[in-house]
Amino acid sequence: MSDVTLKSLALLNFKNWEELHLSFSPVVNCFIGPNGVGKTNILDSIHFLCTTKSFLSTTDIQCIRFGADYFFIKGEFDRIGNLEVIQVSLKKSEKKVLKRNDSNYQRLSEHIGLLPVIVISPQDTNLIYEGSDERRKTLDLALSLSDGLYLHNLQRYNRLLQQRNAYLKEADTSGRVQHDILTLYDEQMDPFASYIYNARNSFLAAADQYLSRFYYTISSAREHCSIRYQSDLADNNLAALLAQSRQKDRELLYTTRGVHKDDLEMYINGQPLKKFGSQGQQKSFLIALKLAIYAVIKEQTGLSPILLFDDIFDKLDQKRASQVIRLVQEMKFGQIFLSDTHPERVKMLTQQTGSHSKFFMLDEHQKITHHEA
Repeated sequence: MSDVTLKSLALLNFKNWEELHLSFSPVVNCFIGPNGVGKTNILDSIHFLCTTKSFLSTTDIQCIRFGADYFFIKGEFDRIGNLEVIQVSLKKSEKKVLKRNDSNYQRLSEHIGLLPVIVISPQDTNLIYEGSDERRKTLDLALSLSDGLYLHNLQRYNRLLQQRNAYLKEADTSGRVQHDILTLYDEQMDPFASYIYNARNSFLAAADQYLSRFYYTISSAREHCSIRYQSDLADNNLAALLAQSRQKDRELLYTTRGVHKDDLEMYINGQPLKKFGSQGQQKSFLIALKLAIYAVIKEQTGLSPILLFDDIFDKLDQKRASQVIRLVQEMKFGQIFLSDTHPERVKMLTQQTGSHSKFFMLDEHQKITHHEA
């Protein structure tokens, strides 16, 4: 398998970092320090370079340091033996600029999949407690990283969906509905919906094969875990579904059926995880699910994604934390970045990998010292 590794990182005015320059181990990198000093923001900048988006902030403008009018991130990556220099910058009131080896991308979507990454963080509980939008967003990113055509199909579908919804509202205002226009939208959306459905179905079926095994390794509990893909398209094609729901769509003024309503359901021992899973079971399930997604991306692309562990060991007992590290070691995961508040815990966990590790110690003044082991 060919790996993707981040060799160095430079930040200017990104979140709470005025300026930062770091170089990394190709195996394990640990950011250790008290809460609030910027450990997670470093991980977020890596995610930004790989996906063009923050995994924490809802808008790009929130990533600009308070009092500044721009941010800049630069990363030097080794991808299958080739140097890839990625830069992303944003000035207030201007468009985000993304460069690969000093050449501007015409479309940000062209970058997605070049540098696969998976983040595991406390925010993953949103997958259980938030609405289906959150679960689709995670699934869509995973598929965009593993399937070069997926994002194109998703963008085309969403564009047509917006146009169809706008037409429903316009027709309601004017009092005139041209059914041939709705039929045209339905027929245009259908092939994109079919691609999205089949891609999601195949990806989740593959992830489900890993889930219980990873959960058992982490928790040592022989509980059956599963994920189920819920989609309107399981019973019919989109064009037929939209024809059936046309009257309802006209009344509600939006498209009520389609892959934009899909959901991912999570079960433990056949029962919904949200209702019947303990806190420990939920945490183990979410980590196992993210690692299963990682494994499928690696399987489908031949690339080991960069793995970001954001402060997850603080919420796990020592045994489960050790089992996560053991699993990562056995699966030969790629480059790892992790944040934590306890240096002794991190050193104990990383010693289990027997691999080269680099430790970055942060204090309350954002001063960083580092050493290797």
